[in-house]
Amino acid sequence: MTTGEGLRIGISGVGSIGARHARVFGAEPGVTTVLYDSGVTRDELSARFPQAEAVNSFDELLDASLDGVVVATPDQAHPAQASAASRRGLPVLLEKPVAASRAAATPITAALRDGGAPILVGYVLRHLKCLARARQMLAAGEIGEPVSFHATLGAYETLVAARSRFASPVRDSLFVDYSHEWDYLRWLLGPIEGGFALAHTSGNLPLRQEPNVVDCVLRLQTGVTGSVHLDYVQQRGARACEVIGDAGVLRIDVIRGVVSLQRVAEPPQVEELAWSRDELFQTQARHFLDVVAGNATPVVGLEEGLASVDVAEALIASAASGRWEVV
Repeated sequence: MTTGEGLRIGISGVGSIGARHARVFGAEPGVTTVLYDSGVTRDELSARFPQAEAVNSFDELLDASLDGVVVATPDQAHPAQASAASRRGLPVLLEKPVAASRAAATPITAALRDGGAPILVGYVLRHLKCLARARQMLAAGEIGEPVSFHATLGAYETLVAARSRFASPVRDSLFVDYSHEWDYLRWLLGPIEGGFALAHTSGNLPLRQEPNVVDCVLRLQTGVTGSVHLDYVQQRGARACEVIGDAGVLRIDVIRGVVSLQRVAEPPQVEELAWSRDELFQTQARHFLDVVAGNATPVVGLEEGLASVDVAEALIASAASGRWEVV
């Protein structure tokens, strides 16, 4: 029997990410999906996803004899829905960010404190083979002691793919939409102690958010410093990270899945670990089914998810104040 056979997974929210969850979970052998979206009727959901069941309310979703719930709603609905599902004993795959702030996440932390079911935060990049390989190489000391890093992301495609979500301006969304960067940097290199951010809105593209360019300097608890660039400008998409060590340099082209190791006086070592979005979400889905079945604990638990919220909050405050902010 496969991990998911006979399991019923509810999915709340079927926007661009929720629709992918519906498709990926629905393709798992023996898994039944039950869908809800506050902006879509049950009949419309049934027409879009004929293999799934559909309901008219979140309460009806929780009453649908589920084994687990995916919360892929707009961010402001995360705390109420995730905490309600967890208190019902249903493991939750909660899309990032956990909440707009640590304070806003109080209902979720209270649910877990009171014995609620586990919560997996959807930092899906943790399942990327290229980042996992980079982490392995760093842990093995392949570049010696890390001394600095630079991460970059260009994601105009986010505004295109989720256009309805951005119909109204969402101030500082770039810091939280791409809290993926705060999470994977913590995963690769350790906790982030503080940072300084500059942000602005530039360019003449038809879709814009305030700001659409962010540049920041971070300091890790180890004392290592580095920089991060985020933008809603690059239309081809870009995501990469470089880690400098005292014995070499590690470069990760996340988009292409390429890991390059350059050690002193040695030829470069290049590994290609190609991936697709559906494959990435499929790996996460199977991990969640293992969590639901009681065979695994979340690779990204609530506290780790909140740590990335803390970084985003500090950098937003820094961009507004012009001061260094402690995480």
